[in-house]
Amino acid sequence: MNKLTKKEKGFADDYLDTGNGTQSALNNYNTADDNVAASIASQNLRKLKVRQYIEDKAEIVASVIFTLATTSENDAIKLNASKDILDRGGFKPIEQSIHLNVTTTQFSEEEKKGLLGLIGK
Repeated sequence: MNKLTKKEKGFADDYLDTGNGTQSALNNYNTADDNVAASIASQNLRKLKVRQYIEDKAEIVASVIFTLATTSENDAIKLNASKDILDRGGFKPIEQSIHLNVTTTQFSEEEKKGLLGLIGK
């Protein structure tokens, strides 16, 4: 099998670490354009030699992560390894945030009494 170029190897190693092809291409190829990087990532991931390298390394990495998840005495390491296994298996939790804009109104004592009278208290 053909050897990987330095850029292809760097891309593949970064891809194994992050799972993000575009970022891996940005890190290893002479481009700052996300669209160009995404195209490079797509091309690399279609190359047999790159896919084979990733698959070979992924098996080793998965084995190490599984070992950490099952045998580590440190709970934080177990948890992070377990999260990584789930993430790589496609079970990453949905990341979402809720932004609330809350305004408050200050009522005078007279207004408070009137409102309380309306609700029967």
